[in-house]
Amino acid sequence: MKIIAIAMQKGGVGKSTLTRSLAVAAALEGHNVLVLDMDTQQSTNQWKGRREAPLPLVRFTTEIDLQGELDRARKAGCDLVLIDTPPARSTEAPAAVEFSDFVLVPCTADIEAFEQLPRTARLARTTGKPAAAVLTMATPNSRSELEVAHKVFETVGLEVAPQQLHRLKVHRDASRLGLSAQELEPTSKAAEEIKSLAVWVFERIGLISANVQNRTRARVHKKDAA
Repeated sequence: MKIIAIAMQKGGVGKSTLTRSLAVAAALEGHNVLVLDMDTQQSTNQWKGRREAPLPLVRFTTEIDLQGELDRARKAGCDLVLIDTPPARSTEAPAAVEFSDFVLVPCTADIEAFEQLPRTARLARTTGKPAAAVLTMATPNSRSELEVAHKVFETVGLEVAPQQLHRLKVHRDASRLGLSAQELEPTSKAAEEIKSLAVWVFERIGLISANVQNRTRARVHKKDAA
């Protein structure tokens, strides 16, 4: 089971959108996915309430219950857990990072977000967890914005995800319906960005497509039977 913490001290940078999008991407690949919402606002948990599809499973949890939730997920055969953490100085984010295999740090190209970035980078560094920054809510066709953000990410010592997520209306429309962008508009730019980012993230943590795993098992079983 792989665990990804989505963490950033600054609020309003797209943590929940990123969490839900990656969770849906993994579920569409055939994985058993659990999202743990640790934010008291429970944005992701409320999104699940608007959702009809059974996966990804979403639960609200606290720092106290986090280890128990992860233990149950592991025993149930869960493939991927994404932890949506609250902003500001809280104990939930450090706990999530401590249990994670990888930390994703969503960050907008705003000075307020850049100023909070070192704290999250330091949290990942002190716990020894690999981490990468993702530029979110980027302005379409703004190359200078992308270049500045990447310089900031590199300055604080964060790996930079190769795919950024732009500020696109489909994310808001999808959220209102309990969906993700790739479900609402599968051929949209937003869907393509999520797919590209998901491929990179899943390869980064060694999460093999469930479809590939099933094909591999089938080949092995056929060989054994022969």
